Amino acid sequence: MPKYLYECDTCEEKFLAYHLMSEILDVCKKCDAKGGLKKLPLFPVNLSKNKKTKKAGDVVKRHIEDAKKDLREEQKELSTKEYSE
Repeated sequence: MPKYLYECDTCEEKFLAYHLMSEILDVCKKCDAKGGLKKLPLFPVNLSKNKKTKKAGDVVKRHIEDAKKDLREEQKELSTKEYSE
């Protein structure tokens, strides 16, 4: 499922949501307020056509490296948790 970044107008919190492209999120996950959600871009967007500072491949490579780093940190955190039965 695609990942989307939202910002709530009521509590001004940002959060990630996973849902189908055809679905529309209208309730804030943080404060349960209805409406007033803005969908934000996940990647920095450079709208300037005069100056291109980054290549698309570099942005994708950086995103993959960041995702791998997050995954390693999450795996490390999960491996240190104690589970009781």
